[in-house]
Amino acid sequence: MSVFAIRNFKFLGVALGRNGSGIYVRVHAKTWKKFKSKLKELTSRRSVQSIKPSFGKIKVYARGWLNHYGIASMKNNIDDINGWLYHRIRMCIWKQWKKPKTKVRNLMKMGAPKDLAWQAGNSRRGYWYTTHTVAVNMAMTKERLINSGFYDLATAYQSVHVNY
Repeated sequence: MSVFAIRNFKFLGVALGRNGSGIYVRVHAKTWKKFKSKLKELTSRRSVQSIKPSFGKIKVYARGWLNHYGIASMKNNIDDINGWLYHRIRMCIWKQWKKPKTKVRNLMKMGAPKDLAWQAGNSRRGYWYTTHTVAVNMAMTKERLINSGFYDLATAYQSVHVNY
């Protein structure tokens, strides 16, 4: 027989946590790191040529992962990763547009005002920084990304997670 500290014990990627209402199942920190690094690999700026196939790969991987760890309590972590993943997708799309003229035209086509689209499109800042701008977030909304095939982790987690 062996005894483990509750914080260090990991079995099949899950661990036990304790809060005011008792003991619960949570995803272990190493498992989160592996999940995020795999998503980072799937949304790499270098390897993403077209965004549609990436949506499919993310969907397959994330669905399997969520089905495996669906019993764990992870709402806040899923919300964090989901927001980060939306940002990664916007960054990949932004890089695909390449030229400032294309960026401005596409932002305006998606509903961003001309002056904001021009500022974002002609920005000399990096991809990650620029996709935090108002124009990019206004044009590439969550709804628009979901309609084009993005797999929303928060919605999927709500349908998979079983409250005991």
